[in-house]
Amino acid sequence: MQEVLLWLETWFRQKRDVVACLVMSTMTLPMLLLFIFMPWFALRHPEWRSIYVWNTVVMVQVVLVACALVLTGIALFSWLRRFSQRDFPALTALTVCISLTAIFTLNYSYGYKDSPLMLLGLGMMILVRALFKPKIYKPMVFVLLFLFGAAEVGFWTGSLSYAPILRTPIYTGADLLPWWSFWLRIIFVLIALPMVALFFIHGYFMRKEKRALEQLAITDSLTGISNRSYFMARLEIEGRRHARKDLPMCILMCDVDNFKRVNDAWGHAMGDDVLRAIGNILNQSVRSHHDVAARIGGEEFAVLLANMHLPQAKRVAEKIRQHLSHHIFGNAEESFQVTFSIGVAQVDNGDGARGLKLADDYLYKAKEEGRNRVAAMQLVPRATFSDAAIVE
Repeated sequence: MQEVLLWLETWFRQKRDVVACLVMSTMTLPMLLLFIFMPWFALRHPEWRSIYVWNTVVMVQVVLVACALVLTGIALFSWLRRFSQRDFPALTALTVCISLTAIFTLNYSYGYKDSPLMLLGLGMMILVRALFKPKIYKPMVFVLLFLFGAAEVGFWTGSLSYAPILRTPIYTGADLLPWWSFWLRIIFVLIALPMVALFFIHGYFMRKEKRALEQLAITDSLTGISNRSYFMARLEIEGRRHARKDLPMCILMCDVDNFKRVNDAWGHAMGDDVLRAIGNILNQSVRSHHDVAARIGGEEFAVLLANMHLPQAKRVAEKIRQHLSHHIFGNAEESFQVTFSIGVAQVDNGDGARGLKLADDYLYKAKEEGRNRVAAMQLVPRATFSDAAIVE
């Protein structure tokens, strides 16, 4: 099922003209064929002949048959070119025009106020909106709305008869005729099933796109890890949880040593490769469901380690430092390595902002001590605060 949804999503998102025309024409044709053959069935049964106004039936059938033939040709043309990347503006305009003409003809002829045909019209408008480009669907939808509005004015003023193909409307307030009890079930199924499937598929696409946008909003585009704003939001949330439940929490502040030299010597493209590699290293070094690794800015990174005491956090920091220091960048002839300085602080009383500042202070202590090392301390309550030893 997942493969089918992925295939449908790929086809829908491409917004290719041939795909839009193929889907629109093949979804409209079954309904047209049903209404083309339905009067023929009534004609074969004398008890149901009186339902229709046969002079009007002929005119409506001519329109429906013509639309069905054109849509069949469009479907065949689109299928033969289903892999084409070309734009077919004339074909898309013709497809939408013919489809909506057929749908409006059915709605007006049979009456849309007491039948499932209004649902068909709404579903087709949604389908047009989902499949076609704005320059195609916008004018067509406005035209369809204008036609329905004109029909309503005609009904109110008496200049147009309601459901002119029928001697009496489908629903008059009395029990439905057995003819309509049978056919309306088929019509409803033909309309409802594709529309429900379309709504669910469209909802699935929208939910997936929403998740992708949310992920984009919290992700650093270069490294693929979290960005500063998301890190700060999580730091506040975890700080409150830490204070409420008295849980441990540590913060790492990381900075690439002499990163400017990398850009100067190897170029900014190689510098970006270094930052991407660091993002991968941080992702691999933290727990996916508990911790947050983020790029704070430039070559500076931060890691939030929830439910972790200082000794464990120091081991994580050392693991990150060693992993990066062993990473080879460039090619065999012109390779180089970079190192990390890391400051570690354990948070007390949920004071994440203070913990972040102290981790940053110890980051600079690590750089002052010679870089490529970890400096760690535990944040104790303000009243009893005393400096801790630097741990290399």
